[in-house]
Amino acid sequence: MSSEDILQDPTNRIVAVFDEAQDAQLAREACVAAGIQASQIRVFHGAEDGDNVDTSAKWFADTDEEIARYQHELRAGNTVISIPIEDGECREEVHAILQKHNARLITHFGQWVTEMMK
Repeated sequence: MSSEDILQDPTNRIVAVFDEAQDAQLAREACVAAGIQASQIRVFHGAEDGDNVDTSAKWFADTDEEIARYQHELRAGNTVISIPIEDGECREEVHAILQKHNARLITHFGQWVTEMMK
C-alpha cells in the first residue's frame, strides 16, 4: 500500500467529508478544472479506507483529533477528500468549491494552524 492510499499528514491541505460519493467526485473534478493537479487530490471512501488512516501521534493534538474524526466518518461509509493548498487564494477557491458540492467538516491544515472552515 502506498502512502497515497492512506489519509496521512494533512499539512497544507484542506480535508472535507461528503455524505455522497458523487458529490466528492464532482468537487474533485471542479478542483482539477480550477488548476489543482489531479494526482495530488486524494479521495477516500468507506470503512476499509478508514482502517488505513494514519493515526500515528506525530502532529499537534488538535490535528490528531481531526484525523480521528475523519477516520470515524470513513468507517461510517462516508467519503473524505484531501486537497493540496498552495496559498490563501487557492484556499478560498477550494473552500467555495467544497461548499458548492455539499462538503462538511471542512478543515484547513496549515503549517502552524488548523482551521475549521464553515
